[in-house]
Amino acid sequence: MAGVETVEAKVLDLLPNGAVKLELESRAQVIGHPASPVKVNFTRLRPNDRVLVELSPHDKSRGRIVKLLAL
Repeated sequence: MAGVETVEAKVLDLLPNGAVKLELESRAQVIGHPASPVKVNFTRLRPNDRVLVELSPHDKSRGRIVKLLAL
């Protein structure tokens, strides 16, 4: 998709309603939520997990988790 930036991030904290606080490689903190394939495969996120995040082109403080990376 045009305008979507994909970056690697680390899970800092699990928030209510499935939201997750993430820290990007640039040390910025964003709020993310799992994308549908992550939910369908019942991927359990834990603090310190590495994930791939698509940042919103409209709000860089929000994103969606598209993949759990290998530890």
